[in-house]
Amino acid sequence: MPLSPNKLCDRGCSVNMGGCIALCIACALPACVVAGSPTAANPVFPDAGWSRSAALAAASQEATMPDEAAGQSYGYNWRGASPTQPDWRGVRRDITYFLGYQFVAIGALYAAPESISGWSREQKQDYSFEKWRNNVSKPVWDKDVWWINYVLHPYWGGAYYIQARERGLDRVQSFWYSALISTLYEYGAEALAEPVSAQDLVVTPVVGFLLGEYLFTPLRERIRARPGELDWSDKVTLFVTDPLGVMNAQADRLLGVKTTLQWQPIVMRTPMPAMDMGTAGVNPPGPVRGGQPVWGVQFRLEW
Repeated sequence: MPLSPNKLCDRGCSVNMGGCIALCIACALPACVVAGSPTAANPVFPDAGWSRSAALAAASQEATMPDEAAGQSYGYNWRGASPTQPDWRGVRRDITYFLGYQFVAIGALYAAPESISGWSREQKQDYSFEKWRNNVSKPVWDKDVWWINYVLHPYWGGAYYIQARERGLDRVQSFWYSALISTLYEYGAEALAEPVSAQDLVVTPVVGFLLGEYLFTPLRERIRARPGELDWSDKVTLFVTDPLGVMNAQADRLLGVKTTLQWQPIVMRTPMPAMDMGTAGVNPPGPVRGGQPVWGVQFRLEW
């Protein structure tokens, strides 16, 4: 975007290369500095002659860095720590995937024997909107076998919780995400065949939170902290504790979704004016101390 030398807070630059847009905006910058460039790593400008072309070159270098160097990952995050900022776009995509997965789950239950699904042949054959409306309006205390209600449902509640944590949500947000996903399942495709289960609406997120926070999370942290390559058992454990996260990462790969949106702050200082340096019109060879503090932010979008 064009620079306006008469203004202080509309400086910016962008580069679009190979499906990646790197954009940075900073206040009081003579051009634009991309976080991750040599200058951005130094809290002072090394040269007062930093130009827009140099900024674009730095942005191009950052945009073409390998995923590992840029802190990105293509696929599931097997080794890195969970993000600290919520990825709401990723959360919305996860929910969309889940709405499709639940019909696959319903198909599996439809094919399962009545001893597992709890659905009689008549229930399986009687699908209608009127039945769904009756089922969602009258939650009941279901009579499923104990291991489905108190083992399988809490396990999935814990898996939903971990999926949210892997998207950067905090404990409270992850609990409500687990409750939301559980509710979508109970009131979604499952309600076509049976009434909403009252205990599942409570047991799944509540016990799932305890399972996810105090069993799954420490286990995953220990595995990720191990040096060297992960073996097959480590990856199986990470998959079992976050199956939807692994599945969604593979779905992202198939659909060409690499990274949604990443941002990070820029903090540096502008150079002091030449008249304040004692030598008018001549820039010193080394870093210049002092000047005005500069605050900015870099956005990075890949697809």
